[in-house]
Amino acid sequence: MNRGLARFIGDVLDLFADNALFFGIVGVLCFLFGPSLLVFLERKKRLPRVVVWLFTFVLTPAMFLFLIFMAIPQGYCNNPLPHDAFRVFYPLFLPLIPLYVHYFRAEHLNHPFLFGFILVALSAGVFTLTIGYEILHLAYQSVQGHGIVYSGARAWECAYVNYGSMYSARDTRDMALNLFVVIQVIALVAVRMRKRRQRLGEEE
Repeated sequence: MNRGLARFIGDVLDLFADNALFFGIVGVLCFLFGPSLLVFLERKKRLPRVVVWLFTFVLTPAMFLFLIFMAIPQGYCNNPLPHDAFRVFYPLFLPLIPLYVHYFRAEHLNHPFLFGFILVALSAGVFTLTIGYEILHLAYQSVQGHGIVYSGARAWECAYVNYGSMYSARDTRDMALNLFVVIQVIALVAVRMRKRRQRLGEEE
């Protein structure tokens, strides 16, 4: 890697690390209110192209990586999140509803591909953090015969996990995530093609 590029990437990572709280707050606000703001500005025909591109190619990947980071165990034992930990994240689907409704109902979209990318990326991140964990636990239990055993007695006591069963459960979760993404992409493309055919039929 070019030394200058490596230094630039290092400086960017240091910037995020030194201001983690600030960027975390900005990311949360963008996730909670960004999709609704995009819909509002789009309907008012006041959505600048640069805002859409910034949200799509800068904020959305950052938020997706943050969701994936939250879904990956960060403790000493790397224990998978228990049910009472990951189920609190289901409301994260709610901020995406306005953009979904707009995408499926609007007769014309100025940025269908960018909006589609935003929906797929953020939904995949939330899916991994919520439904993906449901699938992980169910798949592990179906293979192992019992759920993950969390001792919880001391901080350094790790959960009992059969790693062969866990690898199988993770494969099942990843397959479900891939299927979710494929179905979502097909649905988004199909609905916009249908809207386009309807619009062309009305013009004729």
